Amino acid sequence: MSSSAAAAAAVQRTGPDNEDWDTVGAPARRKKYLTMLVSISIFLFPFLLGNAFAVIDPGYMALLHNRNVHNVDQGKLWQEGRHYVGLGCGFVTFPTFAMDVSQDYVGCRTKDGLSVLVQPSFQYTIDQELSKVTKLYNEFGTEYEEVFTSFSRSSIRDVVSTFLAYELVSDREVVASNLESTLKDHLETFGVSVVGYQVLSIRWSEVIDNAIMDAVTELENVKTAYAEKNISQIEAFTSVEEAKVLSEEMVILANQTANVLVATKTAEAEIITVEGLAAAEAFKAVQGNITLGGGMTTDQLLRYVYLESMMKPEFKSRSVAVGVPSDIQTTVDGL
Repeated sequence: MSSSAAAAAAVQRTGPDNEDWDTVGAPARRKKYLTMLVSISIFLFPFLLGNAFAVIDPGYMALLHNRNVHNVDQGKLWQEGRHYVGLGCGFVTFPTFAMDVSQDYVGCRTKDGLSVLVQPSFQYTIDQELSKVTKLYNEFGTEYEEVFTSFSRSSIRDVVSTFLAYELVSDREVVASNLESTLKDHLETFGVSVVGYQVLSIRWSEVIDNAIMDAVTELENVKTAYAEKNISQIEAFTSVEEAKVLSEEMVILANQTANVLVATKTAEAEIITVEGLAAAEAFKAVQGNITLGGGMTTDQLLRYVYLESMMKPEFKSRSVAVGVPSDIQTTVDGL
């Protein structure tokens, strides 16, 4: 270095009193720098402290993600709330409630080779277990719902190909059930449960749509005819049973009437018998009390009455209600 340059440097480092400038100004500069550092720290502390906490919204669970090293902590499943996680860390969240996925139309072909567009919708939930959540994240990351949609499209094409065209219309619930079970089989291995599945719309070309509707209508007519036949058979059976019941009621009523009539006639006959016996007993009593004069017997009295009647002039004009005595009849027969 030249002498002039060294002299200039010495002048710059020397104060007005010819003292060393670095030695004199160092404490002041350190204090100034320290003050600036403290000010910056006070300003940054709330910001840094705020970023050291992370929030999980209600209805969600999460895995801790360290953005500093791009690593996910798979040792703990965090639940909703505010948590201290440190700087550079955050959460990868997963819903704990059912999520709805409405897809666009999916092009398919039926078993008989016809083109059809199917629009599905399904609902799913993620199992709240650490092992299943970590497996889901490791397999698909945070774009897992797109994978579910892809699985759904694949299952639709597979299932629709097993049905005839008109079956997609007439057995729509069966189709939806098969689609749901197929999608369940795909997603269960990743800890995801399908809780609902709907076929929102099925679109055909106009010609195919009309033909299918005609076929379905005819099928419904056949089912209606079978139902009406069953109703007629039931009505006929009911009429037969009603006739049987009515016949039994008539027989019971006739038996009751006959029993009443027999009882009435029996009672009347018993009354007549009792009256006849009473009259006979009365006649016997009267006969026993009658005494003929002169020691005449009953037969002798009859002969007397008969002979007396024949001897009267008006005999021919009379009708005698007395039997002819046997001995008189014998005498008459001998004349």
